[in-house]
Order: sequence, then C-alpha cells, then structure tokens
Amino acid sequence: MQQTVTAARVACLGEPLVLVSGDGDAHPAGAELNVAVGLAALGVPAGLIGRLGADEYGSLVRTELRRRGVDDSAVETDPHRRTGHYSKTTGTDETGERTTTSSYARAGSAASAMGPDLLDRTAVSAMLDGAAIVHCSGITAALSDTCRALMCRLLTERPNISGVLSFDVNWREQLWPDADPAVVVDLANRADLVLVGADEAIRVAGTGDPGQLRRILPSPQTLVVKDGARRAVAVDRSGDTTEVPALRVDVVEPVGAGDAFAAGYLSGLVRGEDTLTCLRRGHIGAAATLTVATDWAPPPPEAVLHRLLTCSQADWSATTVTAAGFALPEGM
Repeated sequence: MQQTVTAARVACLGEPLVLVSGDGDAHPAGAELNVAVGLAALGVPAGLIGRLGADEYGSLVRTELRRRGVDDSAVETDPHRRTGHYSKTTGTDETGERTTTSSYARAGSAASAMGPDLLDRTAVSAMLDGAAIVHCSGITAALSDTCRALMCRLLTERPNISGVLSFDVNWREQLWPDADPAVVVDLANRADLVLVGADEAIRVAGTGDPGQLRRILPSPQTLVVKDGARRAVAVDRSGDTTEVPALRVDVVEPVGAGDAFAAGYLSGLVRGEDTLTCLRRGHIGAAATLTVATDWAPPPPEAVLHRLLTCSQADWSATTVTAAGFALPEGM
C-alpha cells in the first residue's frame, strides 16, 4: 500500500540498484537509495533523484520506494537502458573478521546515462529547491564521464540548492580501476558536510586521521570520519572535534552500515540537533543495519531511540546490539 509522501526535506541523488541474492530474491539497494529509505523510516521526508530502466527491476525499485514513503517524482525511467544491479558474497578474512565482496552489473545502466542536464529537469529542480539537505556520494562520479560531469556541476554550481550539500566519499575501487582518487577528494572539498570511513580515507587521501584529513579538506563546514567499530569523529572548520564511540555490535553483514550512519546523522541535522546527537543517531542506524543481511534495517522503537540519544556516556558504552535488538543497561 502506498504511503503518503510529503515534500522531501532531504534529496538524495544517485543510482538506484537492485541487490540480487543467491536464491534469486531481489531487493532495492544503492547507497543514496539506502539513505533515502533510512530517512523515511526515521520520519524525515526524503526523495530520490536518479534513473531506472523500464524493466522488472525498475518496477520493483519504484514500487518499494513508494511503499516506504520515499518521493520518487525525480526518478526518471529510461526506455532503452536497464536498471543496475549487483550481488554480494560474504566470508571471513585471515583474522576471522566478516567480509563482503560485491559484484556489480551497472555498466551502461540507466543511471550511467545521467549528465549535467539532469539538474535542469523540472521535477529534479523542484526537489533540489525544496530540500534542506541534498545528499550525494562519490559513487555517482564513477559511473560514467557524464555522471562525473553531473557531480562536478552539482557541487560547483549548486543549481537550485540553498540547503546543506552533503557528500559521502564512498570510494569503490572496483568502480575506479584506473582513476586518480584526487577526483573524489576535490568533489568532497566542495561540499558542506563530508562523511568518510577512516579505512577508505587512507586509500583516497593517504590518512584516516581526522585532524590530517581536515587539513586536506579545509572547505566543508563539517567533516565526519567513521572509524569502524571504534568511533566517529566530527571536525568543524575551526578544528573543534566531537567524538562518539561506536556501539558494541554482533555483526551479521557490514554492507549498508555506512549508508545507515549517513541517514541517522542527516536525520539529526535536519532536525537542528547538536553534533553529538547527530553522531549517536548515525551509530544507532549503523548498528541496526550491521545485524541484518540486507542493506537496511528498521530503526529501534521510539522509546529505545530516545533513551539512547539522552543516556549518559557510561550507559551508551554499555549498550550492546544483536539481531534481537538493542540491549540497554539495567535501569536505563
């Protein structure tokens, strides 16, 4: 049943994908789609800007977006190109840590044909103009030359954008086999908010240290460095930092956790909350997604969410998360 959709407070621009599992099941996916779905689940009106093929996967994505309350009015359908999709396999590395390998089929997809002129479409312009936050990622720039030109125009000219421009680095080596990561660093430095994992920051910028990254990316208002199971650190232009340790999680599968973190953080930002609360929201979203095999998970019940956002640092650090849910300390 279709939910009522209100004007998007957060507009997410990127490629909608379909995740195809080994048993043939298919689920909507893609970094920016994951963020939009996560925001909608948190009660934040969200919309997606992108392109789908006129195929079964495209219909699946559009139906699911509407069911989850995501505005798809700026998602175009290409009658000639297919919807991108991917599969993933899980395993363990030499240390026993769980790993995921993704295999993409997105070359020549409908979204790969996006270009700078997409931003002039009536539906796209309207969504950008009405959004308090516009969220995008480095993945889109890797899809094609025209997509790279789209991202350059978006982040340089900011057409119809008066709100915060958010950029998740999302470095994917398999999409950039011969590319210079300086391209993504340059795009990131044009945004207002940058989110990056410490591990990918090392590969892209040569360091995962928040202070050193802040010097490499001086322009954004806020830089958020996600350091896996350890912590997340936000650094503003003046160098002031806010750090929140990650929750302890029994990890099932890691893909999608970064997108869930972004959705959580942005849900706090659009509500005008302080940085510490935004970081906690990010960790909560990531923790929930780490306990499922799909790319997103429902947020915890409202009462649990409120307790986690307002508890002491000691109680926060004592909370554990499993597939059964969030286990808060006794008496919280």
